[in-house]
Amino acid sequence: MTALGTLQTTFIGALAVAGVLHWQGTAVAAPIKPGPAAGPTPAPPKTKSPPITGGYVLTHEHPTYAMAFGGNYAFAGKPGNLRNGIMEEGYTATCGGCKALTTCDHGEVKGSFTAITGALGSDMGPHSSHKGPLHTSNSHLRYSTAWIKAAFDPPEAEFKDTRLKIMVAFAVESEAMCEQLYDANKDGGGAGGAGYACSKGDSLASLERQLNAIKAWVKENTSWMEIAYTPTDARRIVNANKLAIILGIESEYSFGAEDRTFDPVERLDRYHDQGVRTFYLAHKINSRLTGADIYFPQDTKAGKAIRATQAISGCFYYDDNVGPFPLKNNLGHNFCENNCGNNYFKGNKLLGLSEACAGKFSEISEANMSDYVLLRGAGDFNGFNIYPLPPGFKGSAGSKVVAGIERNNLSLSHDGERVVREAMMRGMIVNIDHTSSKTRIEINTIATKDFGGYPLNALHNSPNSMLVGNKGSVDTPFPHEYDFDDSELDIVKNTGGFFGVRLGPIDAKNYPASGVTDDCAQTSTETAKLLAYLIDRGLNVGYSLDYATVTQGVHSRTMHNCGMARGADPIHRYGSEIAEGLSHIGMMKGWHKELATVGLADKYLSKLKNDGPEAFIQMWERAEAKKTVGKQIPRQTFPNSLDTGVKCSQDSNCAKTEWCTAGVLDLAKNTCQPKKAHGETCIDKRQCSSDRCSWASCADADECMAESDCTSAQYCGDPVSGKRSCKALKTHGQGCTNDTQCATNRCSWASCADANECKSSADCSNSQYCGDPISGKRTCKALKSKGQGCIDKAQCQSNRCSWGFCADPK
Repeated sequence: MTALGTLQTTFIGALAVAGVLHWQGTAVAAPIKPGPAAGPTPAPPKTKSPPITGGYVLTHEHPTYAMAFGGNYAFAGKPGNLRNGIMEEGYTATCGGCKALTTCDHGEVKGSFTAITGALGSDMGPHSSHKGPLHTSNSHLRYSTAWIKAAFDPPEAEFKDTRLKIMVAFAVESEAMCEQLYDANKDGGGAGGAGYACSKGDSLASLERQLNAIKAWVKENTSWMEIAYTPTDARRIVNANKLAIILGIESEYSFGAEDRTFDPVERLDRYHDQGVRTFYLAHKINSRLTGADIYFPQDTKAGKAIRATQAISGCFYYDDNVGPFPLKNNLGHNFCENNCGNNYFKGNKLLGLSEACAGKFSEISEANMSDYVLLRGAGDFNGFNIYPLPPGFKGSAGSKVVAGIERNNLSLSHDGERVVREAMMRGMIVNIDHTSSKTRIEINTIATKDFGGYPLNALHNSPNSMLVGNKGSVDTPFPHEYDFDDSELDIVKNTGGFFGVRLGPIDAKNYPASGVTDDCAQTSTETAKLLAYLIDRGLNVGYSLDYATVTQGVHSRTMHNCGMARGADPIHRYGSEIAEGLSHIGMMKGWHKELATVGLADKYLSKLKNDGPEAFIQMWERAEAKKTVGKQIPRQTFPNSLDTGVKCSQDSNCAKTEWCTAGVLDLAKNTCQPKKAHGETCIDKRQCSSDRCSWASCADADECMAESDCTSAQYCGDPVSGKRSCKALKTHGQGCTNDTQCATNRCSWASCADANECKSSADCSNSQYCGDPISGKRTCKALKSKGQGCIDKAQCQSNRCSWGFCADPK
C-alpha cells in the first residue's frame, strides 16, 4: 500500500513539476522572408521613466493553483479564506488530512487509504496542525494576499533590502492531475469545494477561469498592485511603488490536444486579448505545437511517471485521430485497441484484473498504474521514445540520448512556428523552457535571423553543468532536458533574455568564485553557487518558486544540521511555526539574508538585490522594439497519417521503397508507408531503407552502437561522418585506444598486446615483473626468490638485487 501511495504522489509530482528536414504534408510552404541579419544585442529603447533600482523578479508563480487540477484538492485555512482563487490570510484554521474510516478534509488521491499511511506526504495523511505549509507541502496552499504583501513590502527592517517588484503569475492546468484529483475530492474540504470538472484535451476554460480570478484579486488590492500589459506599464507601476503583475498560462493543452483542428494562432490572439503576455508551447508532454523537454532521467520514479503519462496520452489524443501509436507491452498487448473506440486506453490483464477500457486517467486502477509507471515507464511505456511523428512536424520522431541525456526528437510543428512568430509580432515575453532542445534551437533561429535578435527567456530552470544528481535520502535532480545546457544558456544571454532560477532542493558542483565554502545538499548553499555561475556567464537572473501541489522549496540548513556555524537560518521558521525551508511566498523576505549568511560574495548579492526588475523590463522593451521586424508565414493543413498510403496486408503489396504497417501497428486498415531513412526511429527492420533497425533507429548495414552489434571478429569503431561501424579486430602491435579493438582483447600503451605482454612492471600483477624482450616483446614473469640471478631490484620478491642475485631486504 505504501509503495502504491508513493507511486501516486510521484506520478502527480512528475506532472506538476523540458540532416535535411522536410514538412510532412502536401502543401508547399511559401518562402519565409528573412529579417535583418542578426548582430550584437541592441540596446533597449530609451525610456522617459527613471531606471528601477533594487528588488527582484519572481518569474514563474501559480497564485491561483487552488482553482487548478479540479479546484478541490488543496487546503486553504478557515472557511471563506479563499477569495478570487487566492487565500486572503495565512492559515489560521487546523486540518487533519486523511484519517482512517473518515473522509479526507483535503488532499485525497483516488481513495484515502494510501494517504492514511503517510505515503503521499506528511501534510496529506493524518498530521498535526500547522499555521501554514512545510517546505515539502503537497496539498497546502502557499500563496495568500498577506504572504505576497510580505514579500512585496517586508514589515521587518532587516529584510527591507529584499523586495518583490514584479511577479509573473501563471494560470496552470494538467488534465492528468485533474483526473486523479477532481472526483476524489469533490464536495470535500479542498479550497474549491465542489471544484471544477476536468477538461478533455483543451484547458481553455480552466485557464480563463484563473485569469479572471487574478484580475479580480488585483482589482481588490489596487492600492499596492496592478497588472502590467506592456513594459511601459511595468516600469510605471514599479516606479509608483506597486507590485507589477504579468499574466501567463502554462498547461499541456493550452492550444488543444493533437486531435484539434482549429488554428492555434487564433487561440493565442484570444489569450492576448485577455491580457496574457507570456505562455508555454508545451508543459510536461508533447503538444500540437512542439516536442516537450523530457523531464527527469528514465530510471527515476518521476521520470518513469512522466514517460508513462506521455504514452497513455498518446492513446487518448493521437491514436485513432491523428496517426498510429504503437503502444505495446512485451506480450504484444496493444493499449490503444481500436475496439475501445476513439480516445481510449485499454488496460492489460494484471493479476486477474479486467482489461477495462479507460477514457481518462481516473479510470485506470492504482494497481495497473503502478505496473505502467514502475515496471514499464522506462521501457515500452516510454511515450517519448515511441511517439510517432505527428502531421505538420518535420524531422523524425522518438527520442535519443545525447550527451548522456534523453532528448526529444520532435521540434516545432508548422503551427508551433506560426504561434512563435505571432507571439513575437505582438511583443510578448517568449519562453523556451519546457520545450525540446531542438525546439530551443529552432526558436533561436527565428529570433535571430527573422526578428533581428528577439529576446528569449527561461523562467524556471537550472544550468545542467552545475547539477549533481543524487538518489536515495539525498534526492536531487540529475541533468536533464528540462534544465539548460551551457549552449542553451548562451541563447538566453545572446538574445538579451532573462533567466529565472527555480528555488528548489538541488546539489551543485563547487564554485569557489561564489564565496560559498559549505556543501549542504538541498539548501541555499547549493543554490547560491548556481546563481554565481549564471551571473558569471553574463545572465540576468531572477527567481521562481513555482509552487503548485508537490513542488518543494529550498530546504533549511537547520533541518539538515549543516552550515549553522555561519549564523541564523532566516528560512527555517515563519513566526513561531517551523517551515524547514522556503514553504510559502512570504518567506522570500529572508532569502537575500540567507544568501549573505552562507557567504555568497557581495558582487553577486548586489546584482541579485538590485538589477532584476530593470533587466526584466529592458528585456520586455527589447521585445516590443522587435515586434515589427519579422513576418508571419501562411498556415498549411496536413492530412493525418491514418488516411494516407495504399491499403496492404504484407510488404509484397507495396512498392520496394515502402513497407506495410501490418504486424507492427495493428491498425484495422494497414497502409503502405515510405521506408525510413538513416537515423529515424523504428521497431522493425522492414521499416528501414537499409533493412536494418538497431537500437530503435534505422542504421546502415555495418553500423553499430556496441560490440554486440558486430561479429566476434569485429569491434564497434569510433564515429566517422557521424556513425560508428563494425571493423576488423586489430592484430598485435597495431594502434588502439580500447581493449575491445584488439583480437587479443588487450590494449597496452596504445598498441594491441598479448595477454601477458608488458612495457613496465606496472602492467603486471604484484607477484610479477616485466621481463626483458624475447622475440620483440616483454612479458610478465614471476618475481624471483632469494639467490636467483637478477639485474634489477624490480625482478626480486625482496625488491633488492645485490651482486647479481636477489637478496634479503636491508
